[in-house]
Amino acid sequence: MEQYNLRSATNEDSDFFYDVKKQVLKKYIEAIWGWDEVFQIRFHQENFHVDDIQIIMMQNTAIGTVEVKETTDQIFISSLYILPSFQNKGIGTNICKTYLLKAELANKRIALEVLKLNVNAQRLYDRLGFTLTDRDETKYLMFKDFKK
Repeated sequence: MEQYNLRSATNEDSDFFYDVKKQVLKKYIEAIWGWDEVFQIRFHQENFHVDDIQIIMMQNTAIGTVEVKETTDQIFISSLYILPSFQNKGIGTNICKTYLLKAELANKRIALEVLKLNVNAQRLYDRLGFTLTDRDETKYLMFKDFKK
């Protein structure tokens, strides 16, 4: 696997975050709700929280994003988007393993949501030991408990 690193996002990363999300999720969103560019841009502007986001870098090139929210008892992976040309190279797996270890060391639950249509992501999380439960008609909640 090629080496990557994470850097803290800045406000200047907003357009990149939106572009990666669009490349990764547009086909699923189109199939479920239809893609409304105006709505998606507004949603992004209202929900882009730079403090929770890291940019995935490879050889000084941004290749993806990961957004994580941590509370006293849970680590929630809000999003993990990797540009299609860099997917299936073990990067997402290693990022998840990093957060799984952090959750285990802190005795916390780790959780995420995944679209029901995104079978590839579900397979990844299943391989990593996440439990799948229904969230609503379009998403699953997946989690792994390390709470003692």
